[in-house]
Amino acid sequence: MSYVVHEKQETIKFLKEYYPLIRDGVKRQTMRLASKRLDVNEGDIVTAIFPGLDETITIRITKIGYRQFKHIKLEDAKHEGYDSISGLKNDLLKIYPDINKWDRLYYYQFEYLHFQIVDMVEF
Repeated sequence: MSYVVHEKQETIKFLKEYYPLIRDGVKRQTMRLASKRLDVNEGDIVTAIFPGLDETITIRITKIGYRQFKHIKLEDAKHEGYDSISGLKNDLLKIYPDINKWDRLYYYQFEYLHFQIVDMVEF
């Protein structure tokens, strides 16, 4: 019998357009398909990274849950930085074009702790 040593997830990738929304506290949640579920727990402190940007943000995971796509609530949209459910659903459809109304999405609520500009040094 073999055991897999499981390392804790230390970073979460976000699209770079979400950087100012997270930094300004507008976006306080991310939703991921079950197949893209994050390996984090409530209370974990992780680094939000934004491919294409040098900035990172340290966040603390405050709540984790799940919901079917068809049951997304206005509360989810607000936590994601949207004014409407349809706005959030439309963007999720861009990210996950094959999503259907029965698919389970995990939501990860978080609080912003601080941001950092990463020094990119080329060798």
